[in-house]
Formats: sequence, C-alpha cells, structure tokens
Amino acid sequence: MSWINEFTKSASSLFKGQILAGFQPLDFSHFLPLWYALWITNIAHTIKILDLESKHFDEINEILPPPSNMRAILVKLIPAYYANPTKNKKDYNIVANFFARMLKECCPNDPFALKSNTIHTSTEIISLVSNINWNNADIQSARKVGQLITATGSLVHGLYNDLVTDLGWEVYGPYISTIKQTLLIRLFPNLQPKELWPEKYLASMKEITIYATYEDVEWNISFVGCHTISNGKSPVEGMTKYAIYGDGKKLNLINTENLIDELSKKATDIYSNINSMSSENLKLLVMRQECYQLKLLFDEAGIDWQPTAEMIEVVKSKQILHGVFPRDKFIESTEEFKKIFGIDVFEKEILNILN
Repeated sequence: MSWINEFTKSASSLFKGQILAGFQPLDFSHFLPLWYALWITNIAHTIKILDLESKHFDEINEILPPPSNMRAILVKLIPAYYANPTKNKKDYNIVANFFARMLKECCPNDPFALKSNTIHTSTEIISLVSNINWNNADIQSARKVGQLITATGSLVHGLYNDLVTDLGWEVYGPYISTIKQTLLIRLFPNLQPKELWPEKYLASMKEITIYATYEDVEWNISFVGCHTISNGKSPVEGMTKYAIYGDGKKLNLINTENLIDELSKKATDIYSNINSMSSENLKLLVMRQECYQLKLLFDEAGIDWQPTAEMIEVVKSKQILHGVFPRDKFIESTEEFKKIFGIDVFEKEILNILN
C-alpha cells in the first residue's frame, strides 16, 4: 500500500512552524519510543483476533477512534520506531497499513486531511442540514460559539494531553452547505473519560456537537480536525447559522454560557492537577491516555486496553530518551519533517518500499 508520500505532505503541514517542545505535558517524542513497540504489538494482535484486515471501515467504524485520531497515531508510531528500532517490524507494518487503509476508506477525498476532513457523503450532508434545528447567527452568538469551542478544547487538552487531543475533539468539513456557504461540524465525542479521571474533572455532558455555517470564510483543515484555519472574513463575522447540541439535546445561549463557565473552571482545575504530578505519575497518565485511544477496539477483542505490566516496567523510574529529536528547532519544510521524523527509514524498513 503506497500512502506514505501523501501522508508526509499533509502531516508536515501540521508541524511546520512548530517546535516539538511545544507539545505538553512532557517530552512525547523521547518518551513514546521507550514503550510504543509493545503497544504496537498489542494492537497488531487485536487486529488479527478481530480479522480486521479483511473488513471495511463501514463494518467496524463504531469501534474505531475518529479519523484525526487515527492520523495522530500514525504520526507518533513512525518517529517512535525511528528513535527505537525494534524487531517487531511486521507488527508496525500491520498497524500502520491498517490505519492508513481505514483513512482511505472513511475519507476517500482527502485521507490525510491536507485541506479537509470530510467523512460524510453529499447525501448525508443534505439530510443532516435539513434536520438540524438552526439558529440565525449574529456577532454576539458567534462569539459565544467561539468561547464554547475554546473552553471545551481547553478541557480536552487536559483530559487527553496535546497528542491525544483528537480523541476528544474532531472537526468535519468543510462541506458545501449552499452555493455561498460552507458547513463545519465540531464534535467533542467524549468529555467524560471516567477511566482516566475522577468525576470532578469531567464535563456534565459526555458529547457536545456544534454545527455552524459560514459565508465568505474559507476553511482549511490541516491533518487533524482541531487544526482548523480560516481565511477571508473572520468566523465571527462570517457565521450565518449555528446549532449546539449536548448529549443529543439542543442547547440555547443560556445553557451555553453556563457550559462555558463550567468547562473553563474544570480545565483550570485539571491543569492544576497535572502540573502538580510527579514525573512518574505523569508518565503513567500519558501512557494510559495513549492506550485509551483504542479502548473500544481492545474491548471488542476481549483484551484489557490499559498499559501492560511490561509497558509500565520499561518506563518505571527510567529516564526518557534524549537528543534523538531537535526539540527546540522550528520545522520549516516537508524535507526537514521527513528527516526529523525518520520517514524514509520507516518507509524502507517497515513499509518495504525502496527509495
């Protein structure tokens, strides 16, 4: 399966102008390689048990994470192998090709989200738009929608950290709503990961969905849904309609204001908790957040989703790697991204495609 070049072009756009040190709450690029190969082997085992290599996305979509999250797993497993080459090359091959195929099947127009993240068909969008109970937008309501996105996104970054964000925050689109208007669907599918956090840090509702249409606003979604960039008129000025749903129920602006206050406070509280953690507890938290991404898949196979004793042991009281990746260097080009992330090495040693 030839997908690595298309993947690289899109993934590099996410990291251009970024430094790896900016991702929090720890040095992911040097931590994940310590144990990722063990997790990859567990994923490959799960794929085999469920015979997923013979199944189409449509058959198993309910046990898979969102598309952006699958892309995020790919962009982590490649440098994890590069930093710590292991003998389980076949497992890396199975897992990488599986997620790449799932993305090609669920988002055939733009699998790696170079410019969009469209999982719905045109027919599905027509039906969806006609069944939404829309509100007409004005500057005040558009700002409230923006505040809700910010507050919810802040909590998601605490619940899931900067590299698992896409499990809790997905954006679909842009879709053509009318001749002049585009539609974005912002989905926060699980704000209550009870397996990771005490209830006091969790939102009062599990799922929030925000539908919004825009005129004279050009949208690009770059690799992951939460990396949504606008051009043209500002989103506040360009929003024409919106609808907010919490756990399937329509929310009004009063509900939304209360929700903004709640989520903002819980985000502050969870960050305070994270900042007070010891390095050992932080490593375990990040490992559990990473494994949680595929909980539904592991549950389906009857396998415990949580880190294994072996995975915990390889990081317990151990220093993370150092100096493999340039943490403070701005990534300026696709070629630089390929070199830093070891794309060519992964292509040659795992995907078995000669340069």
